[in-house]
Amino acid sequence: MNKLSKVGIFSLMLTASLTIMVGSVITPALIDISQHYGVEEMATWLTTLPALGVVLFAPLAGRLIDRVGSYLSLCIGLVLYGALGVSAIWLSGTIPIFTDRILLGGATAIVMASSTGLLAEFFVGEERLKMVALQGMSIETGGIIFLSIGGVLGGLGWQWPFMIYLIAWVALLFILIFVPYKKSVVKEEAQEPKTRSMRTIFPVLLSALLAMTMFFIAFITLPFYLADHFQLGSATTGYFLAMISFVAVISASIMPKMVKKLTDYKTLLTGFTLFTLGFFLLIIGQSLLIITIIAGIVIGFGFGFTIPLANHMVVEKSNVSNRGRNLAYFSSFTFLGQFLSSLVEGTSTNLVILYSVAISIGILVILFYSLWLKKSSARQMVQAQKSSF
Repeated sequence: MNKLSKVGIFSLMLTASLTIMVGSVITPALIDISQHYGVEEMATWLTTLPALGVVLFAPLAGRLIDRVGSYLSLCIGLVLYGALGVSAIWLSGTIPIFTDRILLGGATAIVMASSTGLLAEFFVGEERLKMVALQGMSIETGGIIFLSIGGVLGGLGWQWPFMIYLIAWVALLFILIFVPYKKSVVKEEAQEPKTRSMRTIFPVLLSALLAMTMFFIAFITLPFYLADHFQLGSATTGYFLAMISFVAVISASIMPKMVKKLTDYKTLLTGFTLFTLGFFLLIIGQSLLIITIIAGIVIGFGFGFTIPLANHMVVEKSNVSNRGRNLAYFSSFTFLGQFLSSLVEGTSTNLVILYSVAISIGILVILFYSLWLKKSSARQMVQAQKSSF
C-alpha cells in the first residue's frame, strides 16, 4: 500500500478545512456584500445556501466518487470549489449569486466526502480513527483561521473575502504533488463484508444530524445570549465562539482514547450528554458569566465527541464500493443539521424555549441510544451463550 507522507496528510487536512468555512468565510463582510448585491433582507441566505447545496448535491457527489474514485473526485471538487467561490465577485443579480452559492455547496459535498474517502484508503483501524479525529481538528481550526482572515480582508473591500476560496486551488496543487494516485485496497476489501445496508449506517447519520443541530442552535443563538445577559460586543462574542471551536479541537484529539476506553456508541452517548448539560447550564447561568463559559466548554467537548466520531463510524460501516456514497450521505445529514437549527431558532425569540428544545432532543437521543445499547448487549450475550453450546 502506498504510504502517505506528513506533507500528504497535511494536504488532506488542508482540503478538509475548506468545508467548514464554505458559508461562513464571508460572514465578517456580510453587510457590505449583501448591500452590493442588493439582498440586504436576505443576507443570511448568502451563508446558508451552500449548506442547502450540500444537501441537494450529496447523492450526486456520492455517485461520482463511487464511479471515478476519491482521488479524481477530490480534484474535480477542488477545481469547482475555487472557481464557484471566487466567481461570485463578477456576478450580479439575486438569482445568479444565489445559484452560485448553491452550486458551491455541491462542490463542497464532493470535497467533503472524497477527502475523507481518500484518507480512509491510506489508513485502517485505529490509525484511521486517529486521522479522522485529526481531520475534525483541522476543520475546526480552519474555521477559526479562515474567519479571522475573512474579517481582515472584509476591511479592504466587500469582494476580498471571496478570494479565500482560491485556497482550494492551492490544496489541489498539494494533492497532485504529495498524495499518491495509485493505492492498493485489496487487503481492506478482503477483510470487509461485501454488503452494508443503509439501515446499518442510518443510526450514525441520524446522530450526526442531531449533533450538528444541537451544536448550531448554540452557535447561532449565543451572540444574542451574550449581548442580552452580559452586554458583550461582537469582538468579545467572536472570541467566545472561537473558544468553543478551540475546545472542539481539543476534544476531537482525545476522542480516539475515549472510543478505546468506552466504545464508539458510548462515546457518542457521552457527547450528547455533554450537549444536553451545556444547554442546561446556559439556562441556569444567565446571570453568571463563569457558568456560561463552562457551558461553552462543555458544548465544545460535545461536538468533538460526536461529529468526528460519526464520520469515522460511517467509514467503518461502509465497503470500498459504497464508501463514497455513504460519506456523501454523511455530508448531507450534517449540513441538514445546520438547516434544522435555523428552523428551530425561527420558532421563538425566547432563548430559554430554544435551549429547552435542544435539551429535549438530547434527552431523547440519550434514551434511544441507552436502550439500543442495552438491547445490543443482551443480544450479544444470547449469541455468546448459543455459541458456547
